Formats: sequence, C-alpha cells, structure tokens
Amino acid sequence: MQGRLNPFATFLFASLILLFTGGPVILSLIGSVVPDRVLLDSSKPLFGEGLNFDTYRYVFTGQLPDSYLAENANRAMISDAARQVPQSLLNSGVIALSSMLLNLLLGAPAAFIFARYLFPGKKLTFMFLILSPLVPAVALVTPIYMMLQAFGLVGTQAGIILVHTAKALPFTVLILSVFFRKMPAEIFEAAVLDHCNRLQAFFRIALPLALPSIGATGLFAFMLSYSEYMFSMVLSGDAATRPVSVVMAALARNTDVSWSLLNTAIFIAIVPTLLLVVLVWRFVVEGLLSGAVKG
Repeated sequence: MQGRLNPFATFLFASLILLFTGGPVILSLIGSVVPDRVLLDSSKPLFGEGLNFDTYRYVFTGQLPDSYLAENANRAMISDAARQVPQSLLNSGVIALSSMLLNLLLGAPAAFIFARYLFPGKKLTFMFLILSPLVPAVALVTPIYMMLQAFGLVGTQAGIILVHTAKALPFTVLILSVFFRKMPAEIFEAAVLDHCNRLQAFFRIALPLALPSIGATGLFAFMLSYSEYMFSMVLSGDAATRPVSVVMAALARNTDVSWSLLNTAIFIAIVPTLLLVVLVWRFVVEGLLSGAVKG
C-alpha cells in the first residue's frame, strides 16, 4: 500500500510545484494574447475573439493596437515604457552575461585557492567574503554610488556589471570552494608527481571536474543580475542603458496601463530566463547527479 501511495504523493507535490512556478508564466502568456475587454468581462469566453498579438506588435514596432485607434479610446492605457522592453532586454542580457563571466573568472580560482591551500589570513578573508552579503544592500547604495561616480561609471553598464559581480561573488566562492574541498587529495598528489604546478592542477584537474557546479553557480549569478532592481535603478542612466527590471518597475507603476500590454511585457521579460534554463538544465542536473553517484 505504501509503495502505491509514494508515486501519487510525488505526482501531487510535483504538480503543486509546477502550479506555483509555471502558473504565473502561463497566466502572463494568456493575458498577453487576450484583449482587455475580454479579460475584464467574465461573461465573455476567454478565447472567444481569438488570439490578439497587437500588444506584441506595439512593443516591438510602436504601432498602436487597433482598439486604441478608435474614437474616444483611452490612450492612457498604452505606456511608452513598454517600448523600452526590447532594448532593456538587450541591456540586461549584456549585464547579466558579463556579471556571470566575471564571477566565474574571479570566483572559481579564488574558491580553489581557499579550498586547497593555506595562506596567511585565509580564515579572516574567507569569513569577510562570506559574511559580506549580510550587510543590508540599502546601506551600501550611497557609498557605492559615490564611489562609481568618482570613477565616472554612474549611468553606464560597466558600473552595474561591477556591482552585480560583487553581489554574486560570495555565493560563487562559497559553493565552488565546498565542491573543490570534496575532491580527493590523491588526485592533486598525483598531479604533483606528474610535475603539475598549482595553475596546471586547477585548469587540468579541478576545472573539468567542477564544470557542473560552475554551470550551476554561473546560472545563479546570471539570474541574480538579471532580476536585481535596486542598484540597477540607482546606477542606470537613460533608456539606452536601463535594464529590464527598471523598465518593468516603471511600467508596473502606471496604474492606467493596459493589462494585456503589462502581461505582454512580463512574458517577453521572462522568455530569456526560460530559454537559459532549458539550455543549461540538462547539463547542470545530469552533471550534478553523475557526480553524486560517483562520489
């Protein structure tokens, strides 16, 4: 009896997780292709008028939906902020990818050194690095802004990239150092016998074995940068450098904005993260599971 209940319980919990994670994505997709007059009228069937892609056309081309070209139409429901979504997606992609690469370039070697070698001040520097995220981000906004302003980086993508890299770096070092620490010492002893120095041991042994963990931490750094709002809002300049999180916040603050247009912008902003998860999910999960079995 217990064996029969386990698959059902697994299916139930998996369905609940899917509902809470995938439900909002599906709702935003439906809301983006259904006109407001149908969304706000419970007496009309949801897809009674078919699918409507006018809001997508407006976001990418600027052409007003036909319903707002009619006489006495409420043009206030169309927000210009939605027109910034394509450019902001490109900005967020550049910023998040750059932050991810910097995190891996700096974090992986640092984690390897912390995990495998002894040096003066190791415990103090590691604790400082790991505990730094406990400082409230609000308390750091002003000093970081003044520091970047002194270097002329306010209003540039480079300034946001540096801040996002610093925010994700402690997590990257912590996770990768745990993974590097669990590697058998015999592997590195054999590398020393083969006349490998520390740099060669890192690139030839540690790095290939840690690829699944590096992929997972890189994904986290990307998502953290892509969704970060506060520093992006303070440090970004005009629409040419504004990330998607700032544009979406500006669009959501418009209380008169069309529900269909808002859902369109939301779904377009979600698509890059969905594509990224699909591309790396199999690599990361299979690698982690195979590593767990071998260990």
